[in-house]
Amino acid sequence: MTLARLALVAVFSAGLAGAASAEAITGDWLTENGERVTVAPCGNGYCSTVATGTYKGQRIAEVSGAGPEYPGTITDPRAGKTYKGSMTVRGDALDLKGCLMEMFCKTVQSWRRP
Repeated sequence: MTLARLALVAVFSAGLAGAASAEAITGDWLTENGERVTVAPCGNGYCSTVATGTYKGQRIAEVSGAGPEYPGTITDPRAGKTYKGSMTVRGDALDLKGCLMEMFCKTVQSWRRP
């Protein structure tokens, strides 16, 4: 095998390993108060929609990226305000981070898989 072909195989294999190890953001998640949120593909990224409870049907996040951190916007359904933020997958946990004035960011909730 030539050196160029070997390098191409190595790059391709590394790409597959990265894709395989990325943790999926899609699916159902349980919020801290027990409500279910569904994250699904939408547009060029992912949207999370409340599936149960008081805010059922409301979209509360629009994010994009390849993970494990997905930047985008996070909406507080109680206040009806949208902030820059991100969602980060950590195994069976999903952390939502909101930013105030795009400088002060903190994790506002941690969700888990049902």
